[in-house]
Amino acid sequence: MKKLRFEYSMELKFSSPVSSHYFALHCVPGDSLRQKVVMTECRVRPSDYASELEDGFGNLKLSGCCAAPHDFFSYCVKGMVETEGMGVWKGPLHPMYRYPSAYTRFEPEVVRFARKVLEVCRKESAETTMEKAVCAMHYLHAHFEYMPGATDIRTTAAQALRLGKGVCQDYAHIMTAVMRYMKIPARYVTGLMIGEGATHAWTEVYTDGGWYGLDPTNDLHIDEYYINLAHGRDYGDCIVDRGIFLGNASQEQKIYVNVEEIKDGRNSCVNGTAGG
Repeated sequence: MKKLRFEYSMELKFSSPVSSHYFALHCVPGDSLRQKVVMTECRVRPSDYASELEDGFGNLKLSGCCAAPHDFFSYCVKGMVETEGMGVWKGPLHPMYRYPSAYTRFEPEVVRFARKVLEVCRKESAETTMEKAVCAMHYLHAHFEYMPGATDIRTTAAQALRLGKGVCQDYAHIMTAVMRYMKIPARYVTGLMIGEGATHAWTEVYTDGGWYGLDPTNDLHIDEYYINLAHGRDYGDCIVDRGIFLGNASQEQKIYVNVEEIKDGRNSCVNGTAGG
């Protein structure tokens, strides 16, 4: 078990005032079998109200509105999390995690890639769910290039495979799509990771009656240095900052993430302002 201190803040500047701004934020980590959270600050401004509720996937969501004209919007969450890693976290399986979703459809690129993974699994005698998932992670990490800016938030698994490069969102979508094609239930996860300067994304597979996390971007098993924010079928279910407003304005966004390990009264600090 590890103790982590985290801060996640976002500031959005508008080129001209906007109004009737409705927002839905997946920026607050929730308690689960693998993490226990103590929040020390949760601030959203400007806002007429902000309500914390649980969405249909079991994630915490902050929803609210600012009706008056404003030219900036920001939130900041801080707290401490006790985490555990590299375990199967028992829980029910919803059938939706067995089937393709908007970002993980079984398009030709996904099918071809998944069949290559299946070939490697056979050669390496990977038979159990865990062995197949780890084999797929290794293969994806070795045959897909990490390149910021090559894709965007609308890029699907098939489109990323066509390019052969992308960021953590693309790795997680491809991994999730491949798992489902291989008849292994999988879900997309977004969260924070020590060493990253922004949100990160990975995949959880369902095995032995629970969920187990794998990070294909870094070819790692999810350990105590990861903090879950939200999970769902794909990125569309886990968007950290979703909003609509009235106004014709361009936007400039700044994100700051800081994750520290609390150990022996000292902090091991990794922070930044950009990441993938």
